[in-house]
Amino acid sequence: MVQQKITHILKESYPSDKKKRKAIIDSLCKKIATSSVDMAITAEELYLLLDEAVTNAMEHGNTWDPRKTVDITVTADLKNLSISIADKGKGFDTREIKASLKSRDILSTRGRGLHIINQFCDISWNKKGNEIILHIKRCT
Repeated sequence: MVQQKITHILKESYPSDKKKRKAIIDSLCKKIATSSVDMAITAEELYLLLDEAVTNAMEHGNTWDPRKTVDITVTADLKNLSISIADKGKGFDTREIKASLKSRDILSTRGRGLHIINQFCDISWNKKGNEIILHIKRCT
């Protein structure tokens, strides 16, 4: 079995500070852009994905508590750029979310961010439900 080479691009922790959120997302986008990994999405789509996922972690996982961090790891292999975003929250049962991603409830007052993310990449979660992994296809 051939193992894929994994390139580690970044591993950072950020406070769940509403005032710093935009600067954090800007910084992440710049760091990913300088990694020279070609993605099958645009820079604007990457920003949208990160904005939705990081905001969810800060708001729902960490309840905007700046003492709690959001831990972000970015890696790349031959097929995907993977972005892991973990919060310090108790997590949630992701089975319901996974099922809802198959339908499009655009009128729902919650969960639209995950539907947006799902349009541009594949999503998985850890077992606890406090870490989302965005699997973004690379250009071939």
